[in-house]
Amino acid sequence: MPEFQRFSDLYGFARLLRSLENLDVSICPEWALQLKAKLEAICDRIRNGFHPHIALKTITENNWYACTQLEVSNEQKTVFPVPVVYWLAESAYCGMTPLALYADEELVGFSVYAVDPEDGSYWIMAFMIDQKYQNRGFGRTGMDALIRTIKAEYHCDKIVIGHRIENERASNLYTSLGFVEMSRDEVEVIRELIV
Repeated sequence: MPEFQRFSDLYGFARLLRSLENLDVSICPEWALQLKAKLEAICDRIRNGFHPHIALKTITENNWYACTQLEVSNEQKTVFPVPVVYWLAESAYCGMTPLALYADEELVGFSVYAVDPEDGSYWIMAFMIDQKYQNRGFGRTGMDALIRTIKAEYHCDKIVIGHRIENERASNLYTSLGFVEMSRDEVEVIRELIV
C-alpha cells in the first residue's frame, strides 16, 4: 500500500468520510455514495497497514530452522541474549510451548510460553521480533495475539513476563499492554497481567 503510508493520510480521509457520514441517501447523488464507499475502503486499507495482522503458528519440521535464524540487533543482545535455538531445545524437554510469529506468511518473530505448575499462571518466557521487522508494529500486535491465544486456550487468571531492567522497549510495551510490575532484582523485572 505505498500510496497511503502516513498517519496524516488516514486522518485526512477519516475527516472527509466523517463529513459524508450523515448523508441522506434518499436525496444523495450516486457519485457521492460511490465516493463514500471508496473512502471507507481506503480508510480500511490504511488502518490495516498501521495494525499488521500476526498469526501464531506451531513450530514444525518446516519452520524450525527458519526460526533459529531470527535475531535481534547486536545492540539488543545484551537485553535479549539467549538465541532462539536455545529456546527450541529447552522447549523440547521442559514443557514449554514455542510459537512462530508470521505476518502475511513472512516469519517475523518468535515466542515461548509455559505454565507454572505451582500457581497455574502462564509465563511468557521469550518474545522477540527479528531485527529486520522491528519498528513496524509487529511487537505490539504479536504480543497482543499471544495474550489472546493464551487466554482463549487456557482460561488462565494471569500471565507473567520478565525482562532485563535495561530493556526499556520491552518495559514500555508490556506496561502499555497492561502488565504491572510485581518485583525486580538487580537483573530482571517481573510483570503480571490479570486476564
